[in-house]
Amino acid sequence: MTDKSGCDEKKVEDDATCARNAEKMSGGPTVTVYPSLWCPEGKAAHRFRVRDDVSAGAKHAETENSTDGIARQSVQCRCSSHNQVPRYYRKVSAAQTSGLILGIESSCDETAAAVVRAGQQVYSNVLASQIALHANYGGVVPELASREHLRNIVPVVRQAIEQSGFTLRDLQAIAVTEGPGLAGALLVGITYAKALAFGLNIPLIGVNHLEGHIHAVLMEARQRADAPMELPLLALVVSGGHTHLYLAKQSRQGAWSYQNVGRTVDDAAGEAYDKVAKLLGLGYPGGPWIDALASRGNPRAVPFQFNPIKPRAHRPGISLPNKKASYPEHSGPSFDFSFSGIKTAVLRYIETHAMKPAIDRRRAALAELSDPKPADAAALCDAETLDLLASFQYAVVGNLERQAFAASEAFGARGIVVSGGVAANRELRQRLQAEADRRGLPIAFPSLALSTDNAAMIAAAAWPKLLACQFADDSLVATPQLRLG
Repeated sequence: MTDKSGCDEKKVEDDATCARNAEKMSGGPTVTVYPSLWCPEGKAAHRFRVRDDVSAGAKHAETENSTDGIARQSVQCRCSSHNQVPRYYRKVSAAQTSGLILGIESSCDETAAAVVRAGQQVYSNVLASQIALHANYGGVVPELASREHLRNIVPVVRQAIEQSGFTLRDLQAIAVTEGPGLAGALLVGITYAKALAFGLNIPLIGVNHLEGHIHAVLMEARQRADAPMELPLLALVVSGGHTHLYLAKQSRQGAWSYQNVGRTVDDAAGEAYDKVAKLLGLGYPGGPWIDALASRGNPRAVPFQFNPIKPRAHRPGISLPNKKASYPEHSGPSFDFSFSGIKTAVLRYIETHAMKPAIDRRRAALAELSDPKPADAAALCDAETLDLLASFQYAVVGNLERQAFAASEAFGARGIVVSGGVAANRELRQRLQAEADRRGLPIAFPSLALSTDNAAMIAAAAWPKLLACQFADDSLVATPQLRLG
């Protein structure tokens, strides 16, 4: 049977069956999908609405005039006259939407899900960490990380929904990290998010992981009701996999744009922390261990230095371009980073000062403990080791400080935001805050809980995209080398 718009009701029923099957595959509750009439062109067309499938005698509480987020959403019209029409073509405003977004993060070694309203109010933020697993190897093993994500994704999302006090039908959109990160790990989160969004018939929003870190700081600033920082902002994103400087701006419509003005050309700062900690027989991740022990040593005992980075000319057919180098190529001062040199300098210091036997003893002693902590390592470190750790951290933080403030001055930034896992480092916070105060420049850091990877930051970064109708389609895939800006 065909209605006035030419829609085949049998086709609608088939689509409803697909939606139910996708929801079952996603691990969520079964949903009922049924058609109603609505079309952006004023013609009669089919629209799906979703509700939880409770008992057989449950009533359909939703009506056409319901203000429920999902009940008022439209889906792609399956009529022959409306092929290729996006599922969500209406403009969305803050007044028209509940703003509830489910964020999903699985870019590396942590599976996370969170429910956030309007990029500000966090109702739940659930995290399943894999640190204990990867600590046995001194770093993240991609294959093991992907398998853990497969085990954790369903229970983590379910717990996030339960803790939020809402149901799946209350969600307005689903946001998921599309990159950068580990390919297999990203794929788990994206596949689950796509299935869930299809089953619930709500928009899917792809979010850059680095943008999420920036919005973690902005979200908490809104929660504190701080006066908005003047734009443009310089964002320092520093973690185990990334060390970047971005000039962040916001349009009048609320959309954010980013210009990459500096990045590491080799190791990230957090990666250098992990490698140095491993060289000295300490635990993983190395950042918290070195941060805790560095305060016990002399930061000027070993004079580590960072020299200016000289760009290497690319010679076609002879040398390959550095994919991590800044893009596009520019003349003038460079605000790039390099941390592979200081890692090698620490290794050479260990070798020339015959520290290897003491390191082996320390590593063996910590291996005998069921749950070793930095405090346990303090008694196993001599003065030379503590001085080496303090000098390493002093040099790394100094380099981050110099480059960040030099870039902020060069580009006329009106404030600085610092985010990423290394943003939890106490010396980094203290020295950057002191320098910002000296310059009279506003600076903001995330809380310790939101410094590392989490899903609340992904949901927060998706809020401006929801308002701008920047939705992902079925072609969304994992992009391990995804760039921002």
